[in-house]
Amino acid sequence: MGNKVALDLDKNDWHPSVLPGQIVLVSTVDAAGEPNVAPKSWVSMAAQAGPVMAFGCNTEHTTYRNLAATGEYVINIPGEPLAKRIWSLAQFHGSERLRRSGLTLSAARVVKPSIIEECCAHLECRLDSVKQYGKEVFVFGRVVAASIDAGCQTGTPPEQYFLLRPIFFLEKGIYGTVDGAKWVDAERLTQHSLFVVQVGDPPGGRDENVVREHLAFLRELSSKGRLLLGGPFVGGPGGMYISSASLLEEAEEAARRDPLVQAGAPYTVRAWTRTF
Repeated sequence: MGNKVALDLDKNDWHPSVLPGQIVLVSTVDAAGEPNVAPKSWVSMAAQAGPVMAFGCNTEHTTYRNLAATGEYVINIPGEPLAKRIWSLAQFHGSERLRRSGLTLSAARVVKPSIIEECCAHLECRLDSVKQYGKEVFVFGRVVAASIDAGCQTGTPPEQYFLLRPIFFLEKGIYGTVDGAKWVDAERLTQHSLFVVQVGDPPGGRDENVVREHLAFLRELSSKGRLLLGGPFVGGPGGMYISSASLLEEAEEAARRDPLVQAGAPYTVRAWTRTF
């Protein structure tokens, strides 16, 4: 065991954070039926019997005022493609937040607050109880309906978790993801079908404009949940990325759209199974 270093009791000063919190979007309505959506990251299963979910909030937040008035809310589970959009929500409020978010609200199955279509899963809840600490509260609610995107239930368990790809708040401006599910005590810890795309440099070297377009291309793949990781080689030309395309043909078609490839860079696409 290494030397232990004392952490300050203010969680904001924990670097790295030792308690990542899953990021969710909580949707509510007020007494007049006006919708509200807010990101939260202190969320946990409180009891399997019920089941009961709990999340942290503040008495001054619209989310708390709405659920206290109506007794209902939805915990929406976003995937990594929504991370940047979620981070931007904090600077807006009310209807302006909804308008700028570009999120799509649809009718929930049981409760009045809407589900958010762009999220992967949804837990519809009715308020059970509240534990208050000054202005901070922990809200307990019974899950009365739950749903998930059908696509997240295809493939092996590791592939399903990659499709879900939940995100976690670490500290200000930093988040993490679950992109590698592993079996305990298995000879091969995981089994995830992927594709490795290796891209060289175009003839005459890399043009800065083409590189910017290449990075935008990778961000597009990431926003669609198709990029595991990627980056340039150190000390040599080119780089590689790992795609979660469904088929080899899909990975090859995407690679041909890469601005570096369109500029003449050589490339290869190979099927690869992640096992560790």
